[in-house]
Amino acid sequence: MPSSRMPKLMAEKKEVVQWIEKNGGVSTPAAVYFKNERGWKISEAQVRYWWKQRTAIKAARALRSRLSGASAKPRLSEIEDILFDQVLFRRSAKAKVSRDWIRDAGQRLAASELGDADFVASACWVNGFMRRYGLSLRRTTNLTVLTDDVLTDRAVSFLSYLTSRIDGLSDDHTILVDETAVYLEDPRRQTVDQVGARHVVLKSTGFASMRVTAVLAVTATGRKLPPLVVWNGAKQDGKIECYCNVYVVNQPKAWVDSALRTRWLDLVFPPIFDTCTQGKALVWDSMRTHISKMLKAWCAAKGVQMFVIPGGLTPYVQAEYLDLQVVQGQTVAHH
Repeated sequence: MPSSRMPKLMAEKKEVVQWIEKNGGVSTPAAVYFKNERGWKISEAQVRYWWKQRTAIKAARALRSRLSGASAKPRLSEIEDILFDQVLFRRSAKAKVSRDWIRDAGQRLAASELGDADFVASACWVNGFMRRYGLSLRRTTNLTVLTDDVLTDRAVSFLSYLTSRIDGLSDDHTILVDETAVYLEDPRRQTVDQVGARHVVLKSTGFASMRVTAVLAVTATGRKLPPLVVWNGAKQDGKIECYCNVYVVNQPKAWVDSALRTRWLDLVFPPIFDTCTQGKALVWDSMRTHISKMLKAWCAAKGVQMFVIPGGLTPYVQAEYLDLQVVQGQTVAHH
């Protein structure tokens, strides 16, 4: 139950100090006097604290309610560094750290290091601890975790392989391919609104979770090629339809398997991948269907070189390759 005690202004605290000075310099009777005579809700501990701080109270402005620098100090100031080290150790081991874990660890440290078994580790304290040490809740990323040595070795090997073959490629017949999920509605349920708003409502079509898979392609000259849109549904007759230069097909779970990919390449790019054409190449990431036996056999039959971005290097090697070697600043994605 919240306390009904009201904070006292410095003018009132000055009055208490003056009363104590006039009555023998003993603080204890002052609490009884002001409770009975003035109806104040104060404790003897408060009065003793005011008397101890009498010099600062006399010098303070009358309308202030607190002394400068008198705010509460972090209760675990002596051992918060230990807790922060534990957080860093767990994260270095890729272990999850939650606010509840910080609260529980703070309580354990308070009991073991300070002998304080009553420390609550409130949400307010957790907020303060995270703010003081620059911590925040983060979403996990889906990048492949590689050590610096492995990352460097893969990058050097791939660029060495690419450099020795890039001069024999034709920009018009080198295709970069990628897939992305396209949602029919923004699935995020967050928006900017006024502080304290009781109702935060967003319009919805009811299709927030519905998505299609878009297979995007561009040549090394920067020319966008007709995309493939894959809807979630039964295969039906498996026919790929064309609408306004966009190819559309139904697949269970909107997945793009090796068979569908080879059908799309045969349908859309026969002039590019003609057997008489020299310098043909496909560039894409290391998704499992990109390196399947079916696709490797298809590339071998067509005389198409396959360049697969090694796992973990897509945000580094592919981005720089596209920017500097391929489209020279033009965007590749059809978002």
